[in-house]
Amino acid sequence: MTIAVPPSAALGEVLDTAPCGFVSFTDGGEIRLINRTLCELLGFEAEDVTGRSVETLLTTPTRIFYQTHFFPLLKLHGRADEIFLTFRARGGDDIHTLTNAVRVERDGEWVSDCVIMRIQERNKYEDSLIRARKAAEEANVARMRFLSMMSHDLRTPLNAISGYAELMLMGIRGPVSAEQEKDLLRMKDASTFLLGMLNDVLAFVKFEAGQIDVSVRDVRLSDIVAQAEALVAPRILGSDIMYASTNCSTGLRVKADDSRLQQVLLNLLTNALKFTPRGGRVSLSCEEQGEHVLVRVADTGPGIPPERITWIFEPFTQVEHQSKGAQEGVGLGLAISRQLARAMGGDVTVVSTPGEGATFTITLLKA
Repeated sequence: MTIAVPPSAALGEVLDTAPCGFVSFTDGGEIRLINRTLCELLGFEAEDVTGRSVETLLTTPTRIFYQTHFFPLLKLHGRADEIFLTFRARGGDDIHTLTNAVRVERDGEWVSDCVIMRIQERNKYEDSLIRARKAAEEANVARMRFLSMMSHDLRTPLNAISGYAELMLMGIRGPVSAEQEKDLLRMKDASTFLLGMLNDVLAFVKFEAGQIDVSVRDVRLSDIVAQAEALVAPRILGSDIMYASTNCSTGLRVKADDSRLQQVLLNLLTNALKFTPRGGRVSLSCEEQGEHVLVRVADTGPGIPPERITWIFEPFTQVEHQSKGAQEGVGLGLAISRQLARAMGGDVTVVSTPGEGATFTITLLKA
């Protein structure tokens, strides 16, 4: 089917009253037709530019883009939609536009018809975006600096509180009564808890700054599991919670940083014990699965609501349960655990059924 295209003269009369710019040029770039709207926008008369190369109306970068992308696209597909072009006005101003073009045959030759819409607000939008991004980056740097300074500054007095409490418990300042001993133990426990929170904040800051080093090597999984279990053993004994560990044989080896993997295991075991009520169960199991080893930490706590499971690994996030009251920590343990696991080439995931508990799985590469 042949499409009837009006001759240039008739087309020009119609387009001169159009609110958008229009220019038509040959495959050699020679301008055949330009409407009054575009001429007024650029500060030219039609006779000044008709017969000249369309490239003389473009900025230098746009000329390169015209030669390498815009015109080849037109020849290949016969059209180009919403292409950003910058025209150079007679007075030297840059005019940013969106251009739609189609290649047609008219008056016995192939020409490209371009409809041009000026983008008057583009520079303002770009400047606003640049300023907003810069402000966000500066705010993030300030936040990280504040968290780092705060953590370091608080560590010294907390260590002093814990140290002096320990000295008094040893009787260095004289004998203490049973009630005084109980208070001193509470002070020591509180300072230890706060130091743990600060360690989490510092670890998070280092992760955000890309300063965490992970040294992955061939390690025996059972050794790391045993070390983590020894550290949480006092809490298990005093909690009336049943604990079991299965299938973590001495021959099972994984690719991991032993200290980082122990940190992940401690976070998951501590969380499981924290959320499991008295008389409940916490278990740790290992399973080989192809090229991976899965370490699962399961509990019989209240579980995680489905609507919250998608963001449980986000920083400063906690899942609160009415049965447990306000939870300890700043909500960084799971975020750090997942980051550490991924830095070792693995991952941490979770499945949970509300009312029945949760199972966190550490995936590691088999050595």
